[in-house]
Amino acid sequence: MKIKVVIFDADKTLWDHYNISEFEDPIKIINKNEIEDAKGRKLKVFPDVRETLEELKKKGIILGLATWNYPDKTQKILQILDLYKYFDVIVSRDFPYKFIMINEILSELRNKGIKIKPEETMFIDDRRSHFGNVWLYLGNIKCVEMWKDIKCHSEILHMLD
Repeated sequence: MKIKVVIFDADKTLWDHYNISEFEDPIKIINKNEIEDAKGRKLKVFPDVRETLEELKKKGIILGLATWNYPDKTQKILQILDLYKYFDVIVSRDFPYKFIMINEILSELRNKGIKIKPEETMFIDDRRSHFGNVWLYLGNIKCVEMWKDIKCHSEILHMLD
């Protein structure tokens, strides 16, 4: 079945930092793919992320974000990096349960009249440990472990069918 929705994790999946919730203002832009917070913590967007998100949008794929971070920090970092515009639904929570976040994303799409089956959904995360509950509670979602199942973001484009 064709993939209609791709849901990304953020930390260690879209960028190299492990926890953007700890970032403190002011945040300095080093370049379009790199920022630094008040304490010198740096974050760098992984190669191919922007191009892959743009290509997914061109293909009509709905993009979601499910991240274990404080919502205000997620929104701020996505806006500073100019990545916010790519995501149709963003769910950022202060708990690690990705299956709950993915369910929220799919529910929000249903509320907008977009019905998505589990097998039409792809979830990309750097931690395989989240996949068990995704499958248990949500069904046959295609889960992809970043850096193990794929080595770069552009490989996602070849996994859509």
